[in-house]
Amino acid sequence: MATVTEPRPLADLEQDALARIEDEMGRRARGMKPWTTTEYVQRIERVHAHYEQRRQWLRTHEQEATA
Repeated sequence: MATVTEPRPLADLEQDALARIEDEMGRRARGMKPWTTTEYVQRIERVHAHYEQRRQWLRTHEQEATA
C-alpha cells in the first residue's frame, strides 16, 4: 500500500543538494579533471541562490493565496 509523504522542508532539500555537490567534488577529485576551488564555490552559490529564489517565490504566492 502506498503512503502519502509529507513535503520536505526547503532547508532539507537545500542540504541534500549541497551534499550531492560534495559527493561530486569527491568523485571528480579522483578523476582526470577535478573541480577548481572556484568551480566548487560557484556550484555552492548556485544552490543557495536557487533555494533563496524559491523561498521568495513561495513568500510572494503565499500572500496571494491568503488574499
